[in-house]
Amino acid sequence: MNRFSAAISKAQDKATEVGAKAMLTTINAAGRLMNTRAGKVMLGVPIAVSACTLSVSAEDATAQGMIDGIMGVLGPGVIGLGSLVAVVGGIQTGVGFKDDNADGKTRGFQTLIGGAIIAAVGALVPSSITIGG
Repeated sequence: MNRFSAAISKAQDKATEVGAKAMLTTINAAGRLMNTRAGKVMLGVPIAVSACTLSVSAEDATAQGMIDGIMGVLGPGVIGLGSLVAVVGGIQTGVGFKDDNADGKTRGFQTLIGGAIIAAVGALVPSSITIGG
């Protein structure tokens, strides 16, 4: 039974390592892509299309209605971005623990906490913005 547990543990470690390497490779590729004009277009076009589809009905044609509409579009995106950053931080932390690298652990935790803060701001700010009291 001990060999069985050791084999399962080894398989889990290998799967975690392969997953972490794949995620880091993907993140690095996305980072390199964002340094190019095409990468910036691939980010900017969906944002512009989302902004163009924003609609305000006649009864909400006030400044507060516009802000509510804009925050309704941006809020979920900010929450998603924060969640993605938190996941990347979790992976960095795991790789730091795997390699027993104190700097990697620190950066991973900082990224994880930063992502959580971004997601929390995305969830809290849209409901707290009001105009005129």
